[in-house]
Amino acid sequence: MAEGKPPKVICVYNKKRLGFLGDRVMVAIKGQKKKGILVGLKQTQNVKVPKFDSNNVVLIDDNGTPLGTRIHVPIPTILRTILKERTHSKGADYTKLLSIATKFV
Repeated sequence: MAEGKPPKVICVYNKKRLGFLGDRVMVAIKGQKKKGILVGLKQTQNVKVPKFDSNNVVLIDDNGTPLGTRIHVPIPTILRTILKERTHSKGADYTKLLSIATKFV
């Protein structure tokens, strides 16, 4: 983010309260609360998951559709299986997030 303060993660929606790849989070951006999905983390991940230089979040709506039209950061390929498991027939559809991604690692 070129201007102002960087976004901060307020809440992680899982039982461990520690964010991992593919987790839903609540982010504070310019005084507003938005929901997002973690797509890249600085911390050491599982085997075959790359470690990134910065934490990356994709903003989503309540129904799981991304707010943006493109994702410029590379997304790990293991995220496909993680998000397909979390997609429900009546709930959020996270496969739309994968369709707008440009690069996979």
